[in-house]
Amino acid sequence: MTIENCWNQIGVEGDRSCERLENVQHCRNCPMYSAGGRSLLDREIPFDYLQEWTQTLAQPLESQLSRSQSDLLEISQVRQTLSAMIFRLGSERFALPVCLLQEVIRPIPIHTLPHRSNDLFLGLVNCRGEILPCVSLSQFLQVEMPIDPTYSRLNLKRMMVVGQHRPLWVFPVDEVYCVHRFDPSELRDPPVVIAKASQAYTAGMIDWTNGKVNYLEIDSLLDTLDRRLL
Repeated sequence: MTIENCWNQIGVEGDRSCERLENVQHCRNCPMYSAGGRSLLDREIPFDYLQEWTQTLAQPLESQLSRSQSDLLEISQVRQTLSAMIFRLGSERFALPVCLLQEVIRPIPIHTLPHRSNDLFLGLVNCRGEILPCVSLSQFLQVEMPIDPTYSRLNLKRMMVVGQHRPLWVFPVDEVYCVHRFDPSELRDPPVVIAKASQAYTAGMIDWTNGKVNYLEIDSLLDTLDRRLL
C-alpha cells in the first residue's frame, strides 16, 4: 500500500518506521521520494492560476507595473532569509551556509599520508577525479564523540564537500538532515558551556525541531584550516 507523502509520515521526517530506510539510509535516496517530486512537477496547471494571469495581463500597463513592484518587494523580503544545511557530529547538531556547500556524498576511502595524517587531518579523498583534503570537523571543533568501542569515524554516513574557492575541504559527518531557512534576527548568542573551539567558530545559535543548532562561521573556519594544514 502506497502512503502519500510517506517521507513525512514513516520516513526521516516521520516516525522512521519505513522498512526501506535500512537500505536507502534517507528518503531522498528512495524511488518513492523521486516519484513524488516528478508527480509534483508533472501536475496539471490549476485553473485559478491561468485565470489569475489572464486577468493580470488584461490589465492596463500601469496596474501591471504596480503589481511587479509589489512582487519585487516580496522577493526582496524572501532574499533576506538565510539558508543553512543542518548536520550532526556525535550528539551535537551544526549548520553551515548552503552557499558554501558543494555537495553531500556517500563515504569514500580516505588515503592517509605518511607523517601528515593525524586525528585532525585524516588524509586525501578522490572525489569525482579531484583530490581533496579530508578533515575531522569533530576534532577541529572539539566535539565530544560517543564513548563506544564500536564507533569509528570511518563508519560515518555522509561526507560534505565544503568551500567556495579552491581548495575545497571534505568533512565526514554522522548525519545530514535538511536545508533550513531562517531570518538573521533568529540568531542567538552561543552559550558559554560549549567547547571553546566550537564557540570561536559559531556565528550564533538557531532553533530547529525543538533543539539548538550551532550556526558555524564557516569562512573563518576554512581560513584557519588553510593556514594550519596547507
